[in-house]
Amino acid sequence: MLMNMFTYEQSVADWDWNELRVVLAVAQSGSLSGAARALDTSHPTVFRRIKHLEQRVGASLFEKSATGYVPTALGDAVISAAEKMANEVDALDLQLGAGERLQTGVLRLTCSDTVYSYVLVPLLARFRNKYPDVSIEVVVTNEFVNLHHQDIDIALRSSRRTEQNLYGIKLSDLILAVHAHRDHPAAFQEPVLLGEHDWVGFDESMTLTSLSSFMRELDLERKVVFRVNTLVAACDAVRRNIGLGMLPVYVGKTLREVVLVTAEDSMVRSELWMVSTRAQQRRPLVRAFFDFMEAEGGPLRNLLTGT
Repeated sequence: MLMNMFTYEQSVADWDWNELRVVLAVAQSGSLSGAARALDTSHPTVFRRIKHLEQRVGASLFEKSATGYVPTALGDAVISAAEKMANEVDALDLQLGAGERLQTGVLRLTCSDTVYSYVLVPLLARFRNKYPDVSIEVVVTNEFVNLHHQDIDIALRSSRRTEQNLYGIKLSDLILAVHAHRDHPAAFQEPVLLGEHDWVGFDESMTLTSLSSFMRELDLERKVVFRVNTLVAACDAVRRNIGLGMLPVYVGKTLREVVLVTAEDSMVRSELWMVSTRAQQRRPLVRAFFDFMEAEGGPLRNLLTGT
């Protein structure tokens, strides 16, 4: 088997790039439909090309599983060769002027409402100052967006890690803490006895978040008098003195009616990640935005951690 794989790898140079792109797209997306979207072709076309390649080599490149298409040992060898060729194509693209094409195009992003309103908008304004002919589209949602299945280039997500088959960088830690209206009794307590006050909580759409876990662990659900499904809505409720609420510190610092209160075990830590698919990473405009955000790292971390 090892001899067969070695001989086959030697012959990969005879393949055309379009063939290898299909294998690489299936590996990156984990599905034929995802590969079809990435390649701007049809599901049957991808299926036929994979079957044709498997007939040529006399062995399977992928195995179908419950989680998608998983490369075989031979498939891994072909994918490795395809990735090397992709890197060479990217380098050639840049030499032939792909860098100039950064000046135009559409960049599509998705993020939560708080990240959009308090973090992303000023950054996007600066990015457009640098690339004034670039159009930007933002999908603001607190729901999970599958980048393999939707026409989105980049997602900013609050998470502990990036998902499989995605390229991502950690932008910053995130800190959420207990906040109250400045006239609320808790604003004058130190430390605050969290279980003595009414709370702004979250509905079932946020039951799997770290905020809901915090509420459950401290038995605060019984004190919830007002429920919302977004952090922006929670911020508004705390501003109206409806109850205590867990808010991002970077939001709380901007609200003059709201103060941070001190209490035992009252902070929740998370991380902000920026992710894209491996296929989208080949777009010069996407890489340019990643570079831009990394360059903004220091001020961004100061903002998001409240320092």
